[in-house]
Amino acid sequence: MDALRLLSRSTGLKTKNPKTLPQNLPSASGHGPTEEVSDSLASRKRKRDPDVIGDVTGNENGVQPLSEAEVRQVQKKYRIKIVDLNRFRNSSESSESRKLQKEQSRLYPQPLTSFDQLRHRNVNKSLLRNISTQAYLEPTEVQVGAIPLLFDDSDEANEPNLLTIAPTGSGKTLAFLMPVIEKISRSHRQGDQRSERHVSAIVLAPTKELVFQIVNEGRKLCLNTGVNITAMRKGMRLHEGHAPMDKEEAESGDDVGEDEELDTVPEDSTIVKSDILVSTPLSLVHALDPSWKEDESSHVQSLPNIETLIFDEADVLLDPLFRAQTLAVWSACNSPSLRISMWSATIGSNIEELAVQTISERQKVLKIRRSQRPPLLRTIIGLKDTSLPTISHRLTYVATESGKLLGMRQLLHPSRPTPAKDGKEASPAPLRPPFLVFTQTIDRAQSLHNELRYDIPAPAGGSSRIAVLHSSLPDKVRSKIMQDFRLGKIWILITTDLLSRGVDFRGVNVVVNYDIPNTVASYVHRAGRTGRAGREGGVCVSFYTKEDIQYVKGIANVIAASEKAQIHSDSTAGALNGNSTAVSNAPKAQEIQPWLLHALPSVSKSARKDLKQHGVQSRRAVRADDDEKTKRLKRKARIGTQSGYEKREVNRKRGAIEHSQRTKEEPHAETKADEWEGFG
Repeated sequence: MDALRLLSRSTGLKTKNPKTLPQNLPSASGHGPTEEVSDSLASRKRKRDPDVIGDVTGNENGVQPLSEAEVRQVQKKYRIKIVDLNRFRNSSESSESRKLQKEQSRLYPQPLTSFDQLRHRNVNKSLLRNISTQAYLEPTEVQVGAIPLLFDDSDEANEPNLLTIAPTGSGKTLAFLMPVIEKISRSHRQGDQRSERHVSAIVLAPTKELVFQIVNEGRKLCLNTGVNITAMRKGMRLHEGHAPMDKEEAESGDDVGEDEELDTVPEDSTIVKSDILVSTPLSLVHALDPSWKEDESSHVQSLPNIETLIFDEADVLLDPLFRAQTLAVWSACNSPSLRISMWSATIGSNIEELAVQTISERQKVLKIRRSQRPPLLRTIIGLKDTSLPTISHRLTYVATESGKLLGMRQLLHPSRPTPAKDGKEASPAPLRPPFLVFTQTIDRAQSLHNELRYDIPAPAGGSSRIAVLHSSLPDKVRSKIMQDFRLGKIWILITTDLLSRGVDFRGVNVVVNYDIPNTVASYVHRAGRTGRAGREGGVCVSFYTKEDIQYVKGIANVIAASEKAQIHSDSTAGALNGNSTAVSNAPKAQEIQPWLLHALPSVSKSARKDLKQHGVQSRRAVRADDDEKTKRLKRKARIGTQSGYEKREVNRKRGAIEHSQRTKEEPHAETKADEWEGFG
């Protein structure tokens, strides 16, 4: 159905008119640089070559570098903050001096206001051509701020270790793939072609789906550049002496996806010849040491040739769930020239502290002199740990679990909007698929799918329009579901937090938090599955019951901050267009009122920790050591509209029908089943 066809690059669709700018790029901030900076660039262009759009590095074929005042203006426009963490962390503890030191540690490097600025910096022409072919016309905020830091070709020794915090859907994948591809391509051009190829860059991601996505995007950028990118697969070895993974180890963390035929590994388990390897931490650790276990302090085999290590969704990779695996890979990369870059929409202070401490300890172990240590920079785009202002948020109180199911069915079968009459507001337009629905556990996702699978009428596709995706499914099934959802064959996809991180679905209209997320960061990432690349109109609907009230305040604060940013963005746009009065006189309706924030209870630290580790208690699995009250509470929270007696009757009738069908197909099956053939 063309109206619901998802706009994803993995479908192979190409833009008919690549010169037409996509709406609201960079994400939620308009196109390109500000009018003032654009005018300044135009006035500085060399007259001898009017077709050349020069760079901002002082190249003789381009424009002169921007002044610090103009760079400040660009950073203010895109809400970019670049800080030297080494200088900032060495400041005193007093608030006034620390505030002054924070301002003094700010950096104002030349921004990348257009991809055309790279044409005179000896960048691989095939890479630039691939960027243009993929319709990357204007850099987004994170690309404006982060790419110049990693593209500094004046002195590779000054390439920094980088922590980047940017909103979901803002183009972080392109921001870290472009520099590493150019870095490897430059090393090939400088005479390393004769040497044997080896992996020189590793990208770690928490899920297989995100690994596939990074590899797919990377292949498009690597086309004809001489750089290869691949996903970690079973049987792969990184260098001589590494034993290949067996099938069982690979299934626990390897990557088998839509491009399976492109990643085929020879049966003789040859050494990986790719330049960039993308993997989950567990898959890579088992490839380095099949006997590795988390409770052991032994280190895995070293990787001395790795010069770039990238953490996508770094806060998850350094979370206790993945921390041991990630640090094992990190410690194996013992090259003194190794550079670390971390990317996520939510990097808390504890994760940042752990990253900085690990980098410092590693430099001491390798005995790198302080004067030779690379800079450690942090780039923040917008407000830290907030959702995109282009997303609308709805908090819906449904009281009970039955109310959730009723609210979900109302989203699937909306009533027609009523027009405004007698000064009354018109009812909002119904939300249209595709929907991405998140639940707390795999069992709840499966139960919700069983409950809703027949809610789509048969003429519209029936049960084929609703699917469930979780980590218990085989890899091929997960890949097929992902592909069908991107192609628009599946309208409602029910999943867990498996798809909340980094996965790019360009056409998702609605994200439904059927179960409240375990953390505020999880809410930010879930909501970020819509509104990708500055696309407006995305909606995040969150259902909450009386058991969830104590956990809602953090989410409400995120929504309030997002609405405040949206109002600020609208007023700024109105001021630039000369309509500031109109904007101020017609404020946008707010979902979160101030009285609600004051009324919601605060959560203790222990309660937040328990929620993060186990989720809401009533929605956890029933355990044998639970008391009768807890068991009764958990059974009551199960998803479904049928009573226990009705479910037993349905199962009994279904079993009778299946037995009757088997009897008709095999008349002697019953007699054979009744015959006892002995213990053997």
